[in-house]
Amino acid sequence: MIINSKIIPLPPVDWGGGDVRDVVVLEITTPDGITGLGSAYTGVSQLRDALDQYQQDPATLHEADAEMIVPMSAIDIAFWDIRGKKENLSVSELLGGRKHDRILAYATVDLPMTSAPVGNAFDKILRSVVDQGFRAVKICIDKFGHRNSSKTDKEWDRFEANLLRIARKIVGKNIQLMLDVYGSDPEWPGDFDWALKTSRVLEELDYLWFEEPLAPAAFEDFVRLTQVANVAIAGGEDFILLKDFEKLSDRKAVNILQPDCTRVGGLTQMQSIRNSASRNNINLIPHGWSTAVGLAADLQFQATVSDDKFCMVEFWPHRTIRDLLKHDPFALDNDGRITVPTGAGLGVELNSVVYSKSSRSLATPSRISSSP
Repeated sequence: MIINSKIIPLPPVDWGGGDVRDVVVLEITTPDGITGLGSAYTGVSQLRDALDQYQQDPATLHEADAEMIVPMSAIDIAFWDIRGKKENLSVSELLGGRKHDRILAYATVDLPMTSAPVGNAFDKILRSVVDQGFRAVKICIDKFGHRNSSKTDKEWDRFEANLLRIARKIVGKNIQLMLDVYGSDPEWPGDFDWALKTSRVLEELDYLWFEEPLAPAAFEDFVRLTQVANVAIAGGEDFILLKDFEKLSDRKAVNILQPDCTRVGGLTQMQSIRNSASRNNINLIPHGWSTAVGLAADLQFQATVSDDKFCMVEFWPHRTIRDLLKHDPFALDNDGRITVPTGAGLGVELNSVVYSKSSRSLATPSRISSSP
């Protein structure tokens, strides 16, 4: 039962290409005075509707329709936080036991498409991220794969491969690199042949994964690509329903699933998605960089993973991450890892000084394109 709830609207998150999404933090207080934090990619009114539905029928928390799953995510995460505090256990212990005390963090960076990457913004952005202590970086190059008539296909092949090669040279061989090409963009032109050629370049340069190389509707091509590519294929960030993740898993359409706990129904649904992935020997790496509460949930979730290679979280050091919580719990260590909070529940607390003020004082977040 909920006795009180507080919804904190945060600055909308810019996913790029004009796709700006609302995001909120939820604080729930139970009748015995225990508080829990949650977060979701939704608006204030939608979360209020979800809270009303839950109060009328608690079963709707895990039986919501597609429209309500996203706001219900915040409620689910908050209840995991509350349960941990009641039992004096961390969420990772509740989810099956902590296997990692530190989790590798990767930064997502937007880079310009350029014919002269060395010494310009392309170069400086990548170096700044490494200088901040990241040991894993996912690059998103503006208009990568969007070819025009200014070059022949072979010239484009060489041009794109050169950008990937220079990115590897800039960060060095000891930094994990990944490529995201936003295949979920409605105007995405890349087809199977392009994706396969690009995957071979990524393999040669030791990139860890290739994210959204095809449009979501090209399901059979995803299956084919995953079968023949020698670099891991990742996807699923735009899916919400469990059945869609189960289809990706059962058909082995990707090597890495990327659900977002603040969109798919919270940690309960994340567990179900992981179970489906595990049955098919597919890895799961949470997609998420919206709020500090979402990151705290991702850290607890990933702390239960047995595999080390793909035990990672996406970390985006904007003010809405750094300032939301007390004690800066997400500092990178010398290995580019974040220590998983050890307190009960999610192990984090709201910074009441910062968030007693209007959240509108913070800038609209976006992926890293310069030093934060």
